[in-house]
Amino acid sequence: MQDTVLPKLKQQLADTKGIFKGKERKALTEQIQRTEKEIAENLDKLPDVLKEDGYPDVQAFMATYRKAEAVVEQYNRDLAAWERQVREKQKPAQKEQAKPPRRESVLKRLRQLQAEGRRQKPKPKTHDRER
Repeated sequence: MQDTVLPKLKQQLADTKGIFKGKERKALTEQIQRTEKEIAENLDKLPDVLKEDGYPDVQAFMATYRKAEAVVEQYNRDLAAWERQVREKQKPAQKEQAKPPRRESVLKRLRQLQAEGRRQKPKPKTHDRER
């Protein structure tokens, strides 16, 4: 929402010019404020939502998310390569050998990454103390 809706509203406000557009500007300003408040509330709730889902903190979730994203991207690259091979009209004997990448193994890897992310213990915060 903060990457799509809010910039559009701000651009719309910037484009609203003229003497008789006061009500429209005021309505847009109020809508921007409501949207910013909603975004702030959602960001405040995020750590609680992740803890309910089993992640110790936001950093553990993000690390798991990035790993999962890499696995999915690799699967998509493999799938695209396989589709190109099939389109090139291979010989019948080779066509039988060409099989799509295994989706089950990708799902299994994603579940494994999710379980690892949930098992990570949060690192204790260090407090610098004056000596």
